[in-house]
Amino acid sequence: MRKKGTYERKIIGPEMLKSKTLWKILSEAGKKVATINIPMSDREEVRGLVIPGFLSGSEGIPHPNNVKEKIKRKFKIDKLQGDLETETLDRVEADPDFFFEKVNEITDEMAEISLYLLQEEKWDFFMPVFMGLDRIQHFFWKHIDPTHPRHEENKYSKFVRNFYTRVDKIMGDFLKSVDGDTSVIVVSDHGFCLVHTEVIVNNYLEEQGFLIMKSEKIDMEKSKAVSYGYGDIWLNVKGREPKGIINPGEEYETMRNEIIEYLKTVTIDGKKPIKDIRKREELWWGPYLNEAPDLTTIFNVGYQAARQPEITNKNKLKRYINENPRWSGGHDGTHNPTDVQGILGILGPGLPKGKEVKVHLWDITPTILDLMNIPVPADMDGKPLKLEFTTRHSL
Repeated sequence: MRKKGTYERKIIGPEMLKSKTLWKILSEAGKKVATINIPMSDREEVRGLVIPGFLSGSEGIPHPNNVKEKIKRKFKIDKLQGDLETETLDRVEADPDFFFEKVNEITDEMAEISLYLLQEEKWDFFMPVFMGLDRIQHFFWKHIDPTHPRHEENKYSKFVRNFYTRVDKIMGDFLKSVDGDTSVIVVSDHGFCLVHTEVIVNNYLEEQGFLIMKSEKIDMEKSKAVSYGYGDIWLNVKGREPKGIINPGEEYETMRNEIIEYLKTVTIDGKKPIKDIRKREELWWGPYLNEAPDLTTIFNVGYQAARQPEITNKNKLKRYINENPRWSGGHDGTHNPTDVQGILGILGPGLPKGKEVKVHLWDITPTILDLMNIPVPADMDGKPLKLEFTTRHSL
């Protein structure tokens, strides 16, 4: 997203959350909770413990302090490493063996500490997040997907499959650590698909005069539209951007429609990388709609937007791509859950077995609240799943 009143990109963080977290709601309802390594979680006063995850300034630091001291005494660490360090991610191509060494190491540590905390006390709600699967599949998808045009079956294919087995065993250890009255939910925040090509969206915006260059850099003030690297497209609107040039209202709508119509015609090597371009009000809703991108590019499987607001030299073929992207697997290019379906499994007393459901991610929190007989707040999107209980119980 953009910093309000600027042309700068802003990375989200937990300080931006406006509603109560699930674990805060449960805590206020008298439940004892533990959250470990959840992205966008932060230090928070709850009945239990929080170990913040990805995007928190307190990532990995147990809270409250007595939990931090207990973990330090037992495991001789001050901080839980729930994700790979940037330095490790930056050297994946140069040293993939080191990557797997580190991801296995932090996953085992996560599992050991999480199981220790789970088994030591009685909890009403306990939620750890394991990040390794995401990182592995981004970098090594081509080693396990035979449909990938650069598929390589080698020792890294085995390393990936071994990691799946490792996570499966960890799941088994968790199941052995809870009693038969406990419900267990396994959920991913997204799925994966192959990525073989990055599309440099800004080059195509430049081709039609929507984007202006100056001294080999994007002129944000004179450009009508720019993409920051994830398929997002932002217009330069009067009264919103510092040097806006597009009038709100009719001119704004006309400009959005022109960009949509043009990008839908883009063809690379006889194929259309772009499936659709959606206006923000077609994808999102609520009081913060105006902070969303004006347009979002939805790519066909195999394509994603270039990661930075970069631009390359013009060419006669109008072929603006990166054919050797850092990632061989992804999910944000398609922006479409039907192309990158996640997983959901719910096991517990009174729950039907073998029932298939199709749900939105935002239905999971209301479902957890419903399982625990706690009202769903009015400001929460999503609805509890209709699980057809044979008995009712707490999580």
